[in-house]
Amino acid sequence: MGRKKKIPTQNKATTEGGFDFTGWAAKHSRWLLISILALFILISLLMFDPKPFVGGDNAAYVSLSKSLVQGKGLSEIWTPEGKAHTQYPFGFPLLLAPISLLKMPYVWYKLIPWLSGFLSLLAFGLLIKDDKKILYILPLFLLAINPYFLEYTHWVLSELPFTIFVLLTFLFLQRWEEKGGYLWLSRVILSAVFANHIRSAGIALYLGIFIYLLFKRKFKASAVFIAGCIALTLPWAMRNSHYGTSGGYLEQFLMRDPYQPELGLLGIGGLFQRFFANIEIYFTSALPRMLFPAADKWGLSGGLIIIMLLTVIPAVTALIARIIKNPKGYDWFVLIYLGMSLLWPEAWSDIRFLLPLLPFLLFYLAQAYQYVLSFIFKRKALWPGVMLLFLIAAANVSTGWNRIGSNLEARKYHSQDKYSGYDSAWRSFFTAAEWVKNNTPENSIVVSRKPTLFYLGAERKAYCYPFTTQQDSLLKAIERADFVMVEPVSGTGQRYLIPVVQPLLDKKFKIIYANGNPPTYVLQVIK
Repeated sequence: MGRKKKIPTQNKATTEGGFDFTGWAAKHSRWLLISILALFILISLLMFDPKPFVGGDNAAYVSLSKSLVQGKGLSEIWTPEGKAHTQYPFGFPLLLAPISLLKMPYVWYKLIPWLSGFLSLLAFGLLIKDDKKILYILPLFLLAINPYFLEYTHWVLSELPFTIFVLLTFLFLQRWEEKGGYLWLSRVILSAVFANHIRSAGIALYLGIFIYLLFKRKFKASAVFIAGCIALTLPWAMRNSHYGTSGGYLEQFLMRDPYQPELGLLGIGGLFQRFFANIEIYFTSALPRMLFPAADKWGLSGGLIIIMLLTVIPAVTALIARIIKNPKGYDWFVLIYLGMSLLWPEAWSDIRFLLPLLPFLLFYLAQAYQYVLSFIFKRKALWPGVMLLFLIAAANVSTGWNRIGSNLEARKYHSQDKYSGYDSAWRSFFTAAEWVKNNTPENSIVVSRKPTLFYLGAERKAYCYPFTTQQDSLLKAIERADFVMVEPVSGTGQRYLIPVVQPLLDKKFKIIYANGNPPTYVLQVIK
């Protein structure tokens, strides 16, 4: 008798009704990916905000890109000295350079982070596509509707451009492991180096991939990789060393508080205190809000510990389990990047700096819940998983909906009022900058708390007053300017600037403009 044919068993993901959801999803994975990308395009366009971000970094990146196309290198063209810039790497300004070259309006600079977000989704989907079939669709979907991810698609900031090159690096690493050869390894090196030249935190890429290759016992490849990264990073480091590191990240990193330099530098004990302070900030606030965005809207801000237990802890547990069992290169990167974030100054601890980790954290979260639900419900885990997915999706959509409404309202009036959507303090700031542009000589030098944003609006050279309580030093620093802006957008003005200029009104400083609610003042320096 011939051997009996083996009857194929049903897929474990098959529901009681006999529908093989996993098989269906695997069969239609391309259309699912296209649908998620289309959903991202729709929501991101609805959430689009045409006005500039008020942090100031965006204006610095735009000005640096203009400096590049003007042939001045990476120079601070907004400052009186026009000195070489050493704080931000050249990668993101280089990506913005085509917009500057074509002299397009500011809103077109937003195309670069938007494209970075779109390509990040595509690269992330390709990176995790082979991981348990349907599993990759879930974190990809959650990333596409995450309001924080969507928000940064219209801010001219380096987070999403950095994210796409991180994902490209690991996509190239994956192809190198499949195909081998120095061509793919060189692509890994070039992508990692360019990511580091977008954000200095890209050093985590170097360390993560190097450690991963060592643990895989690929010693030759690890040596080639780290040597290539160092060789291509060294020229930039030497250039910065030549111009000095004043104002660079290292100096600010070692300060107790970058906004209060008089507090001095940290010692080893201070770094330990910062580490544990950041653990509390990130694990009990920033990460829960990032992974479950409706925490505040649903009145759950008092229960962030519970949200942490349901989101952050499972994701981190999955990461640690992967590191122990069978890590990928990106697992080591996430671990190192997260560790670096815990040493960042508490004043800068924010969801923004963790955004490049969001795709991976959502992937770990999906893995953790798939394991737990499969263990509890066995073969009937599909519908509990679907219900949980809808809950997390609702947390994303309900939070993003308010932003869609407010941004649509701001865009409705933007053509008539370019400051539509700003609060009263920032409206006051930009109105004063516009007044300075129309009422002062082109070669004027202005003191402003936000010199890059001021330069963007006023087209006048500007610099910030020093953060010091030594009034003589501050007075000496601002006397070389022609005008001084006293803006309501930062507490540092109240702390440092006003105590110096107020007693000297009509002696050394004359008020020539006062408008807004709260008001912004423009003082002329009496020479």
